[in-house]
Amino acid sequence: MIKTTLKQIGLTDGEIKIYLGLLEIGSSSITNIIKKSGISGSKAYEVLDRLCKKGLVSFVIKNNVRYFEASSPNRILDYLDEKSHEIQEEKNNIKKIIPDLILREKSAKQAEAKIFTGFEGLKTANQDIITSLKKGEEWLSMGLTEQPESWEIYFTKKQKERAKKGILHRHLINEKYKSLYEKRKKLPHTKFRFLPKDFEMPTSTEIYADKILIFILVKENPIAIMIKNQHVSDSFRKYFEVMWKMAKN
Repeated sequence: MIKTTLKQIGLTDGEIKIYLGLLEIGSSSITNIIKKSGISGSKAYEVLDRLCKKGLVSFVIKNNVRYFEASSPNRILDYLDEKSHEIQEEKNNIKKIIPDLILREKSAKQAEAKIFTGFEGLKTANQDIITSLKKGEEWLSMGLTEQPESWEIYFTKKQKERAKKGILHRHLINEKYKSLYEKRKKLPHTKFRFLPKDFEMPTSTEIYADKILIFILVKENPIAIMIKNQHVSDSFRKYFEVMWKMAKN
């Protein structure tokens, strides 16, 4: 539990071994630290240097021998506060350069197609829809029979973000997936219609702006394919409208 928690705040395995070892043995020379931690001499000095910079270890020199000592565990809280402050500063600096980065992105030739893999890739692709559309613009979805519950929770959360932004959403889903309808039907700017059960598929096609995004929702290896082309987007939009008229309310 202790090692896991320390790892979560950014300490490496070596840093954890030496810090915990020093807490137990107190002020120690490098020889005793190596014996306690099992880390080699040159590596141990590197780790101790990092811990000193983080304020988690200090040292004194006695008779030309350096003795290291772990700082009080309460120092970890101060370290986290400092780390949080640094992250906030980095975030503020990034915000300042984002407009310039966007200009550079717009000036570059955009790829006609992109592929996103894994659930993190799906999240990135889905966010592009919300980022690309403005209030009053429309997002069309069709397909989808089911998806893992954890994914459903995440995407429902993003649908709430979409609705709050004022983006319109029309969704064609399989009749088997009415549980999703129940969770999202009360969201503003949201309409559902249902495809027959025979139209069962582990995919969802998203149509927005000048893009098409196809989610292949296979749990083991999900993929999202994005196509940026106004003509293709318009073609899919026409197909969606035909399916919308045929679908059940």
